[in-house]
Amino acid sequence: MTGAAPFRHVLSNIGQARGEAVSSCFFSFEATMRDDISPTPDLAGVDGCKGGWYAVRQDGRTGALTTRICPTFADLLAWLPAPAIVGVDMPIGLSSSGYRACDAQARKRLGWPRSASVFQTPVRQTLGVRDYREACNRNREATGKAISQQAFNILRKIAEVDAALAANARDAARVFEVHPELAFMQLRIEQGGEAAGLTQGKTTAEGHALRKALLHRAFGSAIEKALEERIARQVQKDDVLDAFSVLWSARRIATGSAVMLPDAEPRDSTGLPMVIRY
Repeated sequence: MTGAAPFRHVLSNIGQARGEAVSSCFFSFEATMRDDISPTPDLAGVDGCKGGWYAVRQDGRTGALTTRICPTFADLLAWLPAPAIVGVDMPIGLSSSGYRACDAQARKRLGWPRSASVFQTPVRQTLGVRDYREACNRNREATGKAISQQAFNILRKIAEVDAALAANARDAARVFEVHPELAFMQLRIEQGGEAAGLTQGKTTAEGHALRKALLHRAFGSAIEKALEERIARQVQKDDVLDAFSVLWSARRIATGSAVMLPDAEPRDSTGLPMVIRY
């Protein structure tokens, strides 16, 4: 299933924005991709991290890779101006009732135990809440259930993305939600493996090695270099691998070959899509 729009259609929705790299971001490394595919616009895979947002950027002209830690999502978008295609491991499009079809379908595709990595997305009513108990109360009022501590821990980042996309329609048209575990599953499928989520957790030695090996086929030694150059106090090892898997998915989004969950594109109350691509 290839529900993402063709590349030229994606570009037509974005327009021609310009911007400069923000000085508050931290340069990590630059390397050349193994693959020959070099779409004209830049592509990026992004994951939240302790230092803010960890991003891997592929130069659309040369294929070179650059990593950067941006303190805010606004800084990230300034470093990646339109027409760059940005994939991010963060919920986009928030239900007011608690149900997102993309989450349910993602869990089904991954199967146990990896389905547990798709946590219940907080409802829109929890945005801006700083107290865990209050966030649970608001979510419970809407859904009958509290939110997990994991979901609460990224609530500020969810709100950050939501605010940025609500403020700029061009950015909303070029930033896409990606789930890394779905990307790793698809990577394994395309390398002849099982059509199910990885059983090994990403924080285990075996799980880390497996994910790194899957990515190595697409990015070569750039994976090892990024891991070596990461700033440990700001970026965890799994943040690096997740960002690269999201970049791999961003390439599929740009070429129109990404899987889209669900097939349709349901929107939340603000008009943002509740869709996962990989």
